[in-house]
Amino acid sequence: MTLDVYLDGSRQGHWMGHFLEEPGCVWIAPTKEEAVGRAQEEITGFFSWLRGHGDRPGASLPTGKHEVRAAAFQEVQDFGQSGAAVGFFEPDREPATQTNIVTAVRRLGYARRDLLEAVAGLPDAALDWQPPGGKRTLRANLHHVRNCHGWYLTRVLGWSVARSLLPEPWPEATFASLEWVMRRAVNALLELPEELRSGVHRAETPEEDWTARKMLRRFVEHEREHVEVVRRTVGLWKAAGG
Repeated sequence: MTLDVYLDGSRQGHWMGHFLEEPGCVWIAPTKEEAVGRAQEEITGFFSWLRGHGDRPGASLPTGKHEVRAAAFQEVQDFGQSGAAVGFFEPDREPATQTNIVTAVRRLGYARRDLLEAVAGLPDAALDWQPPGGKRTLRANLHHVRNCHGWYLTRVLGWSVARSLLPEPWPEATFASLEWVMRRAVNALLELPEELRSGVHRAETPEEDWTARKMLRRFVEHEREHVEVVRRTVGLWKAAGG
């Protein structure tokens, strides 16, 4: 069995591996070579993650060692910075079915559960604690995740539609606003117009190509990425005497 993985990143930063057969299966490595080398372990871990949430993946990954093929890689300017472009791969061009949407929404829910569990019971002092190196606080990370839901909607629906779906003012409290934006974003995904489920859409600021499939996977990938960031930050806070 050959596992096709897709990579985006930059020589100056890091690389991200994607197993696009399973939306949300993503991992980060310092080099392309390491991203490919870790693929089987990460894919196996993703299947375990799904099962841990009571999900039965559409395909079972057989045990044993498999060939990993880097199906495509893309160097992206300013990769990893907020608002920067991300990779666009051939499987992203496939039209999004209702099953694809429901699967992505379900997995997004698993990731949100992980995120909330990571910060459950923490005092405000922990949420606002400044990690070393000027990294985002826990609260800032939560706000970033919340804001990116609106951002991803703009990539296919456009800015005016996204703003109408998420009208200001948003709830002020961090966790209330997280839930408020999540609920509206999920409704927008489930009700995505048929004409937007296929074809390539040219997003603005930055200008780049997006599709419904790319938007769906990035919703899940991004949430899972920040679960790990939040867990590391909680660990640093505890190590600092929190």
